[in-house]
Amino acid sequence: MKNWSLATRIVSGVLCVVTLSLLALSIAVAGFTRYEITERLDNSLQEVSERLQAIITIQPHKAQSDNVAWVPDVGPRTLAYQVVDHSGHVVLRSQNAPVEPFVPDIHTGFANTPLFRVYIAAPTATAYRVLVGEPTLHRRGATWRATAMAVLPILIFLPVIWVLVRLIVRRALRPLNRLHDEMQSRGSGNLSPISSLDLPVELVSIQHAVNTLLSR
Repeated sequence: MKNWSLATRIVSGVLCVVTLSLLALSIAVAGFTRYEITERLDNSLQEVSERLQAIITIQPHKAQSDNVAWVPDVGPRTLAYQVVDHSGHVVLRSQNAPVEPFVPDIHTGFANTPLFRVYIAAPTATAYRVLVGEPTLHRRGATWRATAMAVLPILIFLPVIWVLVRLIVRRALRPLNRLHDEMQSRGSGNLSPISSLDLPVELVSIQHAVNTLLSR
């Protein structure tokens, strides 16, 4: 019969349960974090678009393709915007926005393009519509960073749990080891009963049975 260790089985079983539970928790936390970050970014995008829409009350420029509002410190993660007239021509845009409208079908709400997550504000009294786009690079990076900050501490804690479980199990099995040593010391030259040990309830009956056998 193959030998096996009770401590190894307990540690392995506990660690499997803990690891699977933490992995499930990590997946749930990652999904929740991704949802919350996406919702907050969408809210910010919508707020910027609606505020810009509210202040556009006159024609900003004549409809020309070179009407660019140069904004300082624009990078690949900066919001881009366009002002589009009723015929679908871009009359004003930031330098990081494309020349053509973000989306061909301009209607209120969110839209996705390969490079931008776009929100189109509801029309006001003016004939112009504001489109604000958030680079997908920024959104993807923000989502991954937030998810990593939420999940990594859980995964990093796994080795700590492994060490703690091993220490707790080994400490819990010390009475069993003491009983084992006492029983192993008995033989033809030593048939004295095993003295009282600080044993858990599960091992007291074994000690009594061994002492009964020794007395016989």
